[in-house]
Amino acid sequence: MKKLSYLFLALILTVSLTACGNSAGTAGSPSASAPGSSAPSGNAGEYAYVVGHYGGITGNVATAGSNGYDAIKLAIKLWNEKGGVLGGKIGLEFYDDGATTEGAVKGVSYLIDEKGVDGIIGSQLSGNIQATGDLVEASEIPEVATGMNPAWLQKGWTYLFRALPNSSGGAAPLVDAMEKLESDKIASLVYQDDGNISAYKQVKTEIESRQGVKIIEEQQAMQGETDWTGALSSIVKAQPNGVIIFAQAEQGSLMVKQIRSLGYKGYIYGCETFSSADMRNVAGSAADGIVFFAPHCVADSPEEANSDMERAFLQAYKDEYGVMPISDVAYRAFDATNILLTAVEKAGTADGPTVKDTIAGMQMDILAGKADFSKFDNGECLSGQQIFVIHNGKNMSWDKYIESGNGADTYK
Repeated sequence: MKKLSYLFLALILTVSLTACGNSAGTAGSPSASAPGSSAPSGNAGEYAYVVGHYGGITGNVATAGSNGYDAIKLAIKLWNEKGGVLGGKIGLEFYDDGATTEGAVKGVSYLIDEKGVDGIIGSQLSGNIQATGDLVEASEIPEVATGMNPAWLQKGWTYLFRALPNSSGGAAPLVDAMEKLESDKIASLVYQDDGNISAYKQVKTEIESRQGVKIIEEQQAMQGETDWTGALSSIVKAQPNGVIIFAQAEQGSLMVKQIRSLGYKGYIYGCETFSSADMRNVAGSAADGIVFFAPHCVADSPEEANSDMERAFLQAYKDEYGVMPISDVAYRAFDATNILLTAVEKAGTADGPTVKDTIAGMQMDILAGKADFSKFDNGECLSGQQIFVIHNGKNMSWDKYIESGNGADTYK
């Protein structure tokens, strides 16, 4: 079968699309849909290949989860419009895990044991990927997941792959930015989930390895909290000239707004979740002065995309759903789906071990960059992160921000 390259997919993304149903379930529940069709995909025999996805379209990261699910549906619809894979159409089975570890374990078991999926697109929550890794490995079903914590690809699993760089590549450039912006007294507030805890530990280790930056105050934000006045007041009282806030966008945007209301005017340093449009939409002008690392920075419109491939994806997403994605999880999930389906097409079979081996040797262009699984021996495909700054309500690349004459005195 002639290989359908990812680049060719990018070229057809601008085709005007008809709406595909956005199926939403309650937390901890299955939801089946065949993209581009009103028929359910519950019977795997109707499809040449069935993709499973577990993620939270309810719970505390529902916005990101919904964007990811929509991107998966879009990718599959585009493949089906070009004939699918293995001579037939592609089906999709979804389980809403409510963004909980327990829900993810139930969801992966459901997808494997009850639905017999051929491949899996994993959650963006690294803790949920790690909790289900043994199930996936035992099933010999390939999974391409979108969480950034390095830990879940350090377990020796061979059927799990990542569709973007892991978060460890963001620590050094973020501390470089602190030094450049003369933020040498740092306070921190870290949302207590696996991904943010891990990312903060990496940045803290990087800070401790240098001489110029010191952490003077550390606070934690527990899951489920919605008011961080006490922790943020302690941070402001410590008089830092830089504040780390690592949290999901839904919580982080409110934290940023709250610390600004307490009088802090300096730079805020964040992780990839701060690329979400929610950060600027919810925090408003309080988001100005945020410096963050990310593999993707969500553009405000297709015209503001950084590449032809990104522009085509954003236009297709907007045509399909009537709005732009607001979370970079849409980028991640779209890439993950195309990685999996490209491997299936290259392998010429749905056989899990064969598809797994194909992914492990693949090179392809994706939204996150030039993926090369063959350079790594553990399921990674990219390394390193970019730095962005929110300034005057816009996400700016680090280079553009500095070249525009900004620096330590811009936010202080």
